[in-house]
Amino acid sequence: MIVERIVSKDDDKATVFFDNGEKLVLHKDVLYQSGLRKGDEISSDRFSALNLEETFYLIKQKAFRLLQRRIHTAKELHTKLRQKFPEEDLIKKCITELQQKGFINDREFALAFVSEKQKSKRWSRTRLKSEMIKRGIASEIITEVLNETFSTEKEENSARELAEKKYRQLIRKETDNKKLFQKMIMYLQSKGYDYELSSEIVRGILRIDSD
Repeated sequence: MIVERIVSKDDDKATVFFDNGEKLVLHKDVLYQSGLRKGDEISSDRFSALNLEETFYLIKQKAFRLLQRRIHTAKELHTKLRQKFPEEDLIKKCITELQQKGFINDREFALAFVSEKQKSKRWSRTRLKSEMIKRGIASEIITEVLNETFSTEKEENSARELAEKKYRQLIRKETDNKKLFQKMIMYLQSKGYDYELSSEIVRGILRIDSD
């Protein structure tokens, strides 16, 4: 097929018309890289390849928009791209390219995630690990980041801060130590802290002797 004419559609796109009635709508970056000119003859394989190049361009643009909003893990980005594009191979190619160029880095995501959730929600090590697994971060990265940033002392301090804050809220309406104990334990466990640590901290705040 032969290129009959190329017409600018807007600032970003152009339409390439062929002598057999076919046409291609390409972003101008893709058109420029293709080197297509009026009068050029291309095969059906080349036509299909240009369609794929355009789709790949769209996938990358969507990926960049998502990454501009916040950092993503590779799995998160893959999931969101698959919601819009069915081309699995092109999505994998896009993610690999972004990883190689440093736009996606699961370790950096994990470090930022742990820091933010610890400051804003005081999550436990267990809760942090669980949430990072959901986001597709490799277990070795999770272990490395948690060991690097999250000590036993830090976890105990976080749990104690949460418990003390919850105590100040509950004591306004509840004076029964047994009910306070149950509510505070449930609250700490909702943040991912195990019963043993939660119980120890709550008993200390309520001045309850261990059985």
